[in-house]
Amino acid sequence: LYIIFLIIFVLFTNNFYTFEQTLILKQHDGLSYMNIANYSYNFSEETLHYHHAQRFYLPYLIGLLGNTFNIDNYFIFRIFVYLSLLIILFFHSMIVFQSKCNLKTAIITTSLIFLNPYLIRYFIAVPTMVNDIFFLLSLYIFMYGLFKKNFYIILGTILALISRQTGLFLYIGCIFYLYKNKMFKEIFYITCLFVIILYLSNFYAQNTSTTGFNFKHLWGLFFSIFEKDIMYTLKWLLLPLYGYIPILIYFFTRKNVFYKIITTEKIILIFIFLATVGVSFLAGPDMSVRNIIRQTVIALPILSIFLMYYSESNNNKNNFLIYEKLLLFLIFISSFHPVYSNIKMIESLKKIINLYY
Repeated sequence: LYIIFLIIFVLFTNNFYTFEQTLILKQHDGLSYMNIANYSYNFSEETLHYHHAQRFYLPYLIGLLGNTFNIDNYFIFRIFVYLSLLIILFFHSMIVFQSKCNLKTAIITTSLIFLNPYLIRYFIAVPTMVNDIFFLLSLYIFMYGLFKKNFYIILGTILALISRQTGLFLYIGCIFYLYKNKMFKEIFYITCLFVIILYLSNFYAQNTSTTGFNFKHLWGLFFSIFEKDIMYTLKWLLLPLYGYIPILIYFFTRKNVFYKIITTEKIILIFIFLATVGVSFLAGPDMSVRNIIRQTVIALPILSIFLMYYSESNNNKNNFLIYEKLLLFLIFISSFHPVYSNIKMIESLKKIINLYY
């Protein structure tokens, strides 16, 4: 019931932008995905960034549906976001029940994910970023399969590979899991799928992009460190804290986070989290700008569920201590993003601070 309350809360306090409004907000990745959808019977007639074109699968499918049934593509983008959200809710609930954590832990960890202003709020406000919410969905399916030790780990990997390039890290985690369990036939099958997905991604990108892959996405940070003002780079490196402050506070309220027993599941989750966050920094401030916040926060559910599974509360009772109530209050307040939420509390606080200082 609490998770349903959270979704209703987010929906009633969220902004819902038109496609044109998302472009005014400089969400230009969505323009590439809309172009893919609009020209779904062929290659996009608009020149695309190579790394955007590589993610053509979902926008192409959306375009096929929209153009076939004469439905506005933006509307279908929004439907895909809502369907993804419903499936995420299902798998999140399954993972919470399976973890057997107490009610208090379930409430806080669920709030950390669903009230983060750069996750669900963002996808509802900017539905053209459907690839990102599908990657989030793939993380949930992957984690569910990892904990249940079933084929969902493979399904999650496939969804991740067609969503974002960072699906590579789930593929590596999946291969490690299958190898540890001596599932060599499955390794062969999923590797064949990986090669096919990679080939088609590059085939589409080569026919819609004139520039090729911009490798500055992999070394822009080092250029910034050595060629730009160090404070400029340092400020940018700290930007992801906007999305991680509540969960970092929660981290220090838990115990036995680094319990000595090392399991395959722990290794895989830590690897995927660090790799997904780490690769986001490689592009550097000139390429990522403030997008680094949402690019890194996409991995937050891994950390939240890791804490739920592998750590304990300092107070195992279901009653909330004062600092836990304050943390939950902070999570709710921080969810009121000045752009994605229709509650302008943070903007009002800034005006009050400027008035007195």
